[in-house]
Amino acid sequence: MVPAWLDQFFDRRAIPLRLLVLVAVATSYFLFMSTPNGLDLVLVSLAVTAMAAGPRWPLAVVLTQAGLLALATSADASHLTLKVLAGVALFELAMRRSGWPLLVAAVAVTAVYGLYRPDDVPGLVFRAVMVIGGPILLGTYVRSVRQLAQAEVRTSVARELHDLVAHHVSSIVLRVKVARQVLAPSDERLRQVLDDVHETGVAALADLRQLVTVLRDPDQTFVDPESLPSAVEAAVARARKAGLRVDASVDPALAQLDPTRGLTVLRFAQEGLANVAKHAGTAARTRLATSVSGEVVRLEIRDDGGDFSVAGRDEPGHGLTGLRERVEMLGGTLEAGAHGHGWRLLAVMPVHS
Repeated sequence: MVPAWLDQFFDRRAIPLRLLVLVAVATSYFLFMSTPNGLDLVLVSLAVTAMAAGPRWPLAVVLTQAGLLALATSADASHLTLKVLAGVALFELAMRRSGWPLLVAAVAVTAVYGLYRPDDVPGLVFRAVMVIGGPILLGTYVRSVRQLAQAEVRTSVARELHDLVAHHVSSIVLRVKVARQVLAPSDERLRQVLDDVHETGVAALADLRQLVTVLRDPDQTFVDPESLPSAVEAAVARARKAGLRVDASVDPALAQLDPTRGLTVLRFAQEGLANVAKHAGTAARTRLATSVSGEVVRLEIRDDGGDFSVAGRDEPGHGLTGLRERVEMLGGTLEAGAHGHGWRLLAVMPVHS
């Protein structure tokens, strides 16, 4: 298993802590091992600052470290701190990415090491294997352990969803279907309620089955990105059918998002509209707006409060907590709070990791 502190140290939210540790390492080196000149300080400062982009652009960070190390080599500046930072960048890249980015990074850093002593082929091979291959191998191992742990959790959750939740939902759908046939209600309103409960149960059962499939096979997607705008509009239509008055603006550019972000957008719409129905009631006027602008996805659901007070709506629930975790996992932020007489839910996240 991967130590918890290692996961936390390389988490996006730990960037300030990570930079602080790297600054302490660089400062200690200059205090006890070497007397820096102006160029040393500039190069190390740039290298440490570049590490802040590791969670989002790990390959770019490695190439930046390689460039700074090449500059230090040509200017006969201090090397050790830059080499350490390059090793950390390689580890983080291998922990977050696989395939060609690792090859590009390894070739780039190896080429820079070759500038130091171009005639020392055995030394270059040793450094490529130990100093470059070591961090990549360790990062790949950490990524593999993470994936294995995630696969075990996903399989366990899929099994419980199928055996418990899906079974009960299927039973509810069957009983509502029987009730519709046995009661044959003459009251149109009662018939509509039963029809709506049945349709909702069937949709929930289909979603559960799809979720079990996705959990067991990560290559499957819960929602096809190309159909995401339609899926969001369908969520709005269901909310309207339940009695909510919803004005919606769905950006067609949502179809450009990857499956993970697409699912987050859909869950945002579903959870936000469900919360409006629960806390503000059908009397509330609601506005849902989605937009993809440049490198940012912006999602907002706002209501006017309806017949209810906003008091008590700030009590966190599992749905809102899970939604916040989804958004923050993708490097975004989620805000929920009173807005005028009503409530606003706002999520902003990057288009790419």
